[in-house]
Amino acid sequence: MKRLLHLLLILLKAPLAGLFWLAVTLRHALYAHKILRQHEFNVPVICVGNVALGGTGKTPHVQMLMQLLDREEIKAAVLSRGYRRRTKGFLYVEKLSTACEVGDEPLQIKRRFPGVTVAVCKDRVFGIQKIVEDDPKIKAIILDDAFQHRRVKAGLSIVLTTCSNLATKDCMFPLGRLRDSAGQLARAEMLVVTKCPKNLKPIDFNVLEKNLKVKAYQYLYFTTCTYGSMVHMATGQPAATLHGKSVVAFAGIADPQPFFDLLAERCTVVQTLRFADHHHFGAQDVNRLEQALQGFPNSALVTTEKDAMRLADVDMSSELKSKIYYQPVDVQFLNNGQQSFIQKTLSYVRENKRIGHLY
Repeated sequence: MKRLLHLLLILLKAPLAGLFWLAVTLRHALYAHKILRQHEFNVPVICVGNVALGGTGKTPHVQMLMQLLDREEIKAAVLSRGYRRRTKGFLYVEKLSTACEVGDEPLQIKRRFPGVTVAVCKDRVFGIQKIVEDDPKIKAIILDDAFQHRRVKAGLSIVLTTCSNLATKDCMFPLGRLRDSAGQLARAEMLVVTKCPKNLKPIDFNVLEKNLKVKAYQYLYFTTCTYGSMVHMATGQPAATLHGKSVVAFAGIADPQPFFDLLAERCTVVQTLRFADHHHFGAQDVNRLEQALQGFPNSALVTTEKDAMRLADVDMSSELKSKIYYQPVDVQFLNNGQQSFIQKTLSYVRENKRIGHLY
């Protein structure tokens, strides 16, 4: 019976997925044939994106790029749409901004890099123009989640796909998790396979490269997640170790299971709570967290850094807030890819020309 229902769901979703594919393919064709205009800029533009419905780790990779450029004393700015923010137009993200005003991911980046210009604007063309006009010293723009935003012609596109769910093995939404055709990966100069196990063998790298159908002009990299000390949400300070202790894990991200699995390696996870991606927490959610602690009174609450941005301004008791911690995430290159990635990225920014198959 379950198999029959599964088959019926596939039959219902397949036509919708086909229509979705047709719509995005037509849109790309309009840009490819220059019926719709693309805008180029004198300032180097790096796009970090994906073709899936989230969960590929864009924000940690944007943060990694910011660290790289900052280390080389290249003044860069991050421009994001500010997904699910409750404001409109162009806004600069400030350290004291809220997730409701600017979105959780831009706020997370700003709080990680207080001295960096971070802005949100749905119109990326206007956003870039505004940033450069306001600060001519900006030497690079990082576009967060803009691979589908074809109005801007980025000089370097970095597209992410997870190791466990390669874009080339997925289907269009709602049949799968793709919001764009896997064929669009060919437009990217760099492909990054994210969330890889740290123990991948040489044959695994070869299989992933073959499955992704990497072009001769593309650069392929592999990254894994690294986790530092947890942070106490109330104080913003690194927390004393929670290793082996009882915790209630909760997350409102696209794919929370890797986060839950990580905590299970370090702590005793007594309960997991799932919320929708970019979920705005409210009074009912606070009650849900309090109820979880009533069931496990000696436990701590642990969430993701992105969720902590949305929780920061939610009304809750000081007692509850004192029990919440979040886990920062960074990325690490595998297969000796870091030096190549740094070299190619810095070369593009310094020379300000497109890389890959166009050159």
